[in-house]
Amino acid sequence: MKIGIDFGTSFSLPAGMINDNAATLLPGGQYGVPSVFYFDRRQGVVIGTPADNRGKLKPANVVRNVKMEISNPNKREFVFDGKIFSKQQIVGQIIAEIKRIAAEEIERKQLVSRQIDGAIISVPAAFTLRELQLIRDAAQQEAGLKVLGFIREPVAAAIAYFNAPSAEDKKTVLVYDLGGGTCDVAIVRADSTAREWYNVIDSDMRRIGGRDWDKLLTELIKRKCRAQDSTITFDARAESKILAEAINIKHDLSRLDKVASCIDLDGDLYDFEITRTEFEKISAELLQETMRMVDKLKRNCSTKIDYIVCVGGSSNMPQVRKAFEKNYPDIAIKLFEPEKAIAFGAAIYSEHVTETTFLHDICKFSYGAKYVQNFSKYHDRKRLRIYNLIYKGDALPASAESTSYNIDDDTYISIEIYESECADEIYLPKDGVHIGKIEIRGLKDSRKDDEILLTMTIDKSGLMQLKAINKRTRETADVAIQLNEY
Repeated sequence: MKIGIDFGTSFSLPAGMINDNAATLLPGGQYGVPSVFYFDRRQGVVIGTPADNRGKLKPANVVRNVKMEISNPNKREFVFDGKIFSKQQIVGQIIAEIKRIAAEEIERKQLVSRQIDGAIISVPAAFTLRELQLIRDAAQQEAGLKVLGFIREPVAAAIAYFNAPSAEDKKTVLVYDLGGGTCDVAIVRADSTAREWYNVIDSDMRRIGGRDWDKLLTELIKRKCRAQDSTITFDARAESKILAEAINIKHDLSRLDKVASCIDLDGDLYDFEITRTEFEKISAELLQETMRMVDKLKRNCSTKIDYIVCVGGSSNMPQVRKAFEKNYPDIAIKLFEPEKAIAFGAAIYSEHVTETTFLHDICKFSYGAKYVQNFSKYHDRKRLRIYNLIYKGDALPASAESTSYNIDDDTYISIEIYESECADEIYLPKDGVHIGKIEIRGLKDSRKDDEILLTMTIDKSGLMQLKAINKRTRETADVAIQLNEY
């Protein structure tokens, strides 16, 4: 059985196709698997709800929101009780737990296909190549889970929406996905008569999510506590307790105008009240930042938007609907399966991932190689530039060829690769992000100035594939990608 996994910042959720319908693969009543990792020498590795509970008591031994730490260059590893864990190991352990829970549910339901054959994993709309690679390696190497591909979170939600019984064909939706760590937006059109059923017109992402609302609410609670005791200090356990209370209050304010709370900090009780108006005021700029992204995508889209579809747990906040109603009064707004839509869409896509007519998506970044294009003429290493091969907005899968030169009469060539949002054919290295290098080996009969034809492909999942050939000898070389660690 193929499954879809919504690998979320706060919660993760597996789903599969059961009797042609997407369904969660969780025990009854379970909201999702908290994307939380805990370790101590006595308990070992603990994942999910038990990890979350233990982490409140021992904050130094827990990792939350690890998905948003993948790209953090200042957090290469985590140390708990003297044991070192890489980001890949932690992500892998969380995915392994999701896989285990899904497998148990498949067995419990006695489905015909009881083996997990692979998974589609959802990712934010503009995760980089290095982030995708780490998640894939974590799933396959640490969790033993075959990754069938990735799908962008708002695109998965759009597919789930268009597969709902009430959905209409030949419509275009703007999906607004406000999750725990990112806000992702995509404009997707469904047309069963077109060459591709689902067409991604555009998408974008901001690293803003529910956890940022949680931080603001945490600071508000601390200010209210200081108003009662100006000498109060907050240690790690107090910070953890306040964060947990902030999350509870945030959820309550989605249905209440105000919440009265009492928190015990080191034996002292602090009573306070928070209103929805207060909460929305302190978080207004966060919401506006996401709305500016929506405005930009909508402005650049010539296709009429029929519906705005809101997904992601944080879309439950009333301020989200109010903002859309104010900004787009003529477009119907739908809150659609906020916690489940992405997992459902990933599960549906898992059944169609090999079909070329199911989904048309586009590249989120440009990818280029660093070299002197005409080395035989210039022989000047100072003329190194980035030459884009694949451009942001290219249809996936996207392929391009480029010629580099064997500068030093070697059997080995190393070419630096860059990721950017640059649309120019040639640009300076400082204007892109150096993400790694391509190593071309096995050029046995290569000579100085030989032209090496490099073919770069970005597949439907956003991952890179390469091949190289010596134009003179027609010799195919071995190509490896070494991506830089964050």
